[in-house]
Amino acid sequence: MGFPIDELVSNETLIAKLGRDGSLKIFFGPGRRVMLADGTEWRIKGANSGRHIVPVVKSAKGTVAFAGPLYGKRSYGITGRDFAYNIIPLGKVGLMTAGLWGIRNRQDEVGRLYQRAKRIEASEPFPVAAALLAFTLVTHGIPGENELLPR
Repeated sequence: MGFPIDELVSNETLIAKLGRDGSLKIFFGPGRRVMLADGTEWRIKGANSGRHIVPVVKSAKGTVAFAGPLYGKRSYGITGRDFAYNIIPLGKVGLMTAGLWGIRNRQDEVGRLYQRAKRIEASEPFPVAAALLAFTLVTHGIPGENELLPR
């Protein structure tokens, strides 16, 4: 398959074209190709964070945003220069469930991510890099994240 294989759309407006998605490609390979509507190219890649590999969005100028695990099963933080969000599961998440996730800005819920429908509904402008990382996290998780939980 060629590029793109998927699109990121907001209010029926194309935001970005996306290349192939996959854990091996993102965490251990060249990354997932992203081309924004203005022609800017990004990659969703893996980066070392301690003994774990976490997803980051990279541009030609450097890191745009990065993500990492929080202290809870399948809970994540996403940070960029001008934003910080937490993504937490609301109910059971897994391959056979709808996959509803809460998006928080500090303690305030500002949106929801519907995994199966591939949709984010937010009450405030939501950065493209944060959306890309949110979908990457809920789809692939972080390799070895279960080792982060207390025993």
